[in-house]
Formats: sequence, structure tokens, C-alpha cells
Amino acid sequence: MDEIARVDRRGLLQMLGLGAGALVLGIGPARAQAKGSQFGAILGIGSDGAITIVCPSSEMGQGTQEALARLIAEELDCDWSKVTIRQPWADPAFINPAAKRQLTANSMTVTGYFLSLRQLGASARASLVEAAASKLGVPASELVAANSRVRHTATNRVLGYGELAEAAAALPLRADVAFKSASAYALIGKKMPRKDLEAKVTGRAEYGIDVHENGMLIAALALAPHRLAEFSATGIAEAKAMPGVKAVTKVNGGYAVIADSFWRARKAAEKVIVTASSSPIAGLDDAKIAAAITKAFDSVPAEPFPDVDITVSPQKFTPGDPDAVAKALAAAPLKLEAEYSVPYLAHAALEPLCCSARLKDGELLVRGPLQAPEASRDLAATRAGLAVDKVRVEITFIGGGFGRKWSTDFVEVAVQAALAVPGQMVKTIWTREQDFAQDEFRPAFVARTTTGLAADGSILAMDSRIAGESVNRFHKRKGPPRIGDPTAAAMLIYGAYDFPNKLIHYHPADLSIPVGFWRSVTLSQNAFFAESMIDEAARAAKRDSLAYRKAMLAKHPRALAVLDKVGVMIGWEAKRARGKGRGVALSYADNAWCAQAVEVSVKGKALTIERIACAFDCGLAIDPASVEAQISGGIVFGLQAALWGETHFADGAVTSANFSDYRMPILADVPRIDVALLQGSERPGSVGESSVPGIAPALANAIVDAGAPRVRRLPIASTLEIKEARA
Repeated sequence: MDEIARVDRRGLLQMLGLGAGALVLGIGPARAQAKGSQFGAILGIGSDGAITIVCPSSEMGQGTQEALARLIAEELDCDWSKVTIRQPWADPAFINPAAKRQLTANSMTVTGYFLSLRQLGASARASLVEAAASKLGVPASELVAANSRVRHTATNRVLGYGELAEAAAALPLRADVAFKSASAYALIGKKMPRKDLEAKVTGRAEYGIDVHENGMLIAALALAPHRLAEFSATGIAEAKAMPGVKAVTKVNGGYAVIADSFWRARKAAEKVIVTASSSPIAGLDDAKIAAAITKAFDSVPAEPFPDVDITVSPQKFTPGDPDAVAKALAAAPLKLEAEYSVPYLAHAALEPLCCSARLKDGELLVRGPLQAPEASRDLAATRAGLAVDKVRVEITFIGGGFGRKWSTDFVEVAVQAALAVPGQMVKTIWTREQDFAQDEFRPAFVARTTTGLAADGSILAMDSRIAGESVNRFHKRKGPPRIGDPTAAAMLIYGAYDFPNKLIHYHPADLSIPVGFWRSVTLSQNAFFAESMIDEAARAAKRDSLAYRKAMLAKHPRALAVLDKVGVMIGWEAKRARGKGRGVALSYADNAWCAQAVEVSVKGKALTIERIACAFDCGLAIDPASVEAQISGGIVFGLQAALWGETHFADGAVTSANFSDYRMPILADVPRIDVALLQGSERPGSVGESSVPGIAPALANAIVDAGAPRVRRLPIASTLEIKEARA
């Protein structure tokens, strides 16, 4: 062990959620287990040596349960086969130290808990060793902990963790714990089956849609086109009279019909006809949306956004200089101008919105697939008129979140339904059509970028402006002062590229369409805008687009490494046949660099994706198999948006009603995907969203390389016919 946690006793207590005196690892109500086995909200060790770890974040397929449990178990030096991982509940013990809240979002789960959970495991191990030293009557320095046992090296006497847990819990906490060296890792960085695999394969895993208890009621919904619409309804009496119906109650945006089965609730809800008398999006359609966004460039004052270097800590903010940029553009020998656009996107999670709730004896229980349990608990308490400590929020597995289940609108509706039938658990299930219609979409955006090139092709200046809805404004969140909304404008021009005179402005378009965070947030649109323009600049300069990028990234060796690797993977230097093209794109986030390359063939209007390569450096990969799966899955997620993703509006309502109207990729659509992991840092970086944004620009850049016109508007299927991919 060679790394010492640099934290004092008080700091360690705060990070672990501990009180002075007893070893209580995490706070919150202890779960019932054998006497002396429970260490607190996060870690428990039974007298039989069984170890229980409560994962503090939500698991939605990204592998956070596995990764976070490994952080603890690695430093605990326990027998991994004896570890059971449990789902969390809303509790201050589970607050992400980086986010200062309990949530699962923004690819910050592993990065946020990395230090505190390792300290948790190391501190518990130190206390177990100290308890063993007392029982054996030897110095702790003569003991070695491994595989859930503490051994005295001189006499080979051994005590199991189960024998020591109760005594260890009574010892004062040590702050000077040592972390294991990377060379000693037995779990971190290793490929092995995930703990949740069997439950998911056998169907034992409980998702939000699976929540069940005897006597549970089901709520189906009848909703207006917008949650803030003024509406009236007919058919309520008829619905109440139908078999199995227990109640019909008003909820946000419509009515909940509560019955003893989903089928009965659904059929009764169909009798309730909700008519909007006014709506924030009344009469809105695709043409009016496009016109409003275009108009914003001229009618809405521009909000500046700085050049941000997120690769340093603290992040470096450099305000743009409009006069300098205008002067550089005016003097540039070659000037490029381009307009790019992306549409509204649905989250389209496989598990539709659902949530269960029960009000009984003055206490409220909420159970569901939630990315924001803390916010859900606070909202539920407010809606039910209860103190926060009278509300318990429990998290199930999430069948796809992508940012949608970070929102709490569906939780509030579930609580409203439960309040109508006190004493009974009510599961509110949204139909697929309602899930699409009532989504909080990724906003549509238009970007207009002007770039000035020097005689040698280098970039002298870039002015990029973006217009579209603000996620922060829609949710009435306060953003950073005196700059545009980061969810719209951040990384519209990459701070990592070393060229002068960068200027970003944002023009908010107030359309009142519900919008929210979508997987990769600002980069979901801005990587396409930024990396398309870099590629256009390279072509205008008659330079190789891979080499062009590398020339501006000398300060970032990890970026160069992933670009070099992906170039080798895709065969960048190989001669291109007629009609074939290769494109590359770079994206980056917190301590993570992602380079993607695509090879395509284009014949007339027909596009075939031949293969995709990705080189990814997220620093230390806790679970490499899950990282590879996340990167591949993120590419497919981004590929759907690039090829087909588009939500349409007509007469003030969403017209995309189901997967039949919102094309998803099937196996035949996905080409061979090769992923290579690089490690350029000793700490972990962002993973879950990292590969989503790069596929669209890489694909667009490959299309133009194949001799087809430049794609500046997504989805690509609006201009090209997508053929079956080459497996």
C-alpha cells in the first residue's frame, strides 16, 4: 500500500457520513440483519462473513452497482463471492460528494464516489485489523488482511471478518488509512461477470414496472397535450362506473384512473376525454418551430458563452473578444460559413414511465426507477404535505433512463394518484404513447458558424452562434451568471483545440416545449456542430482531417493517443476506393477522451455503414467489460439519433406516438464496432455518455469523404437512404 488518503478525521467523517465514536459507515436507518453485523447505510458485515453493500446511486444498465461495490470491496480486501449489492433509497448517506446531491446523472457516479468509497473500504479494513490485533494480542503491524480474513503472519492464526465485525464497529475511526497500490488490485480493472447479471438474465431483477404487492392498484392516465395546459374532461362518471375502478382523480395535466388491474384502468381511462382549452404549445408544428428558432438569431439578444477548458482543474474560462474575432475574420484569406441543425429528440427508454406510491398512517412510500431520489423525496413530501422524514423513496433497477428519469414529473403524478386511495399501493403506468407525447425532449438547435483560415490553412478565428430552447429556463433553474445556458452553448467550439479568437453566443428560443437533459447533454448537439466545422476547415485547407486535428492538440497527449489509435483501428492511411469514405471525430468530458472513426460507402443516395472504431481513454477503468459495453451501447444510442432520431409536432401535439413512428436500430442496422481502451490517468473519468456525441460528426465526415454532399442537418435519413450495415 503506497497511497495515503490526505484527509483529516473530521473530513473523513463527513465524507463517509459518520458520527464520532462508533464505526457507522454511512448514516441512515440500519437494515435488519444479524446482531453486530450492520455497519450502517452503506456497508454491512454479517457474523457469517456475508457482506452487504448498498450502492448509493441508481443502476440503469451502466454498471454503477458493480463499479462502486468494487471500490469498497477492493480496499476492504474481502471475499468478492460473499458480497451482495443492494439498491439504495433516498438518504443523505448516499449523497454524491462531487454533486453534493444524491443523483445518477452527468456521467459523474464513479468519478464522484471514487475517493469516499475507497476510504470507506480502507477504514473498515483498518478497524477489522485492529479488532483482530486485540483478540490475538499482537501488534496490528503483524497482521495481514485478505479475502475476508485477517492472518497473523508469524503464527498463521486466522480470524474471519464475520468474527471481527462487532468488535470493529466499537473502535474509533482511523483517518490515516492507506489505499492499495494499483499493482495490488484484485477487482479494480479486471474483467469478470457482473453481480447483477444472473438476476437480469433470470428475470429476478426488479425494475420499476415490476413493483408488486398483494392488493396493489394500477393507475392509467388520460392526459392533455401539455402538462401546463388548461383542460376540461368528459366521461369521468362513465369511467368510475366501469368494473374494478376504485377512483378517478385529477393529476398534473389530466386524470388518473385507478383500478385493480392495468387493463381495467386503461380501458376506463380511454373513456375520459381530456380537451385542452389553452396550451403553451397550442398550434405549434414543425414549420413554426423552425421559424421561431431562426427568428431568435435576429430578435433575441445574444448571450455570450466563454471559451472553457474543462481539461484543467479548476476549469479555465476565457471570455470571447468580439472585436478581435471580427477583425481576424475580416482579415482571413479564406472564410467559411455554415449552418447546422438538429431536431427535438425523445429519450425513448424501453421501460416506459412508471412509479409506485402508498400513503399509509401518515407516511409515504415511493418506489420506482429514479435517477434523482433526493429530489423525488422532496417533491413527494411537498405534494403530500408531509415532513421529509415521513417520506421514504426506494429505487429499483431502471430500464433505460438517458436523463428522462432524472426529472420528477412522473413521480409527482404517482404521488397524486396514491393520495386518492390512502392505505393502498398504487402503480402509475404511462402508455408508450404518453411516454413519447409527454417527454422532456432534447431541444432542437440551429448553429451558425463562421471560420477564418490563414493562408496555410490554420484557423485564425471562429464565431459560432446557437439558437434553441433552454433546458435551464424551462425548469426554472439558475445557471451561471452573465453567460448563456451551458446546456445549449457549452463546447460549441472546443476549448481543447489550440487556435485563437473563439466566440460563442446563445440565442434562447422560448417555445415552451418540455425539454430536459438527454444523454451527453450539450455535446449531443454541439459535438456535431463543432466537429463538422473542424472537418470543413480541414477540407478547405486541403489538409488531412485527422492530422489537422492533431496539429491543434499538442497540449493534450491523451487526445493525440486516442486519435492515433482510432486511426490505426479504422485503417486511416489505407487507400479509399471510389464511393468509400472515412470520417473521424473527437469528444471529451471529465478526464475522458473519445475518438471515433467510421467507414462508409455511398452509392447515389444509398448509405452503407461499413464499420465503426472507437479509442477511449477514461483513465482508470474500474470494470473494463462494463466500460466497453457502455462505449458500444453509447455509439448505438448516438447512431439512432444521427440516422433517424426526430420528434415531430403538429397542431400543438407530438405526432411520434410509438416506436413505429420513432425508428430504432435493429441488429441489421449496426455494423461491426471495435473498441479499444487506453489508460492515460490513474483516476477514473466519465464513461456513460462519452461515446454518444461523436458518432454523428464522424459519420457525417465519412459521408463527405465518400464524395457525397456535406450533411449539415440531422437526422441523416432525411437526405440519404440508410442501407443494412455491413456486419
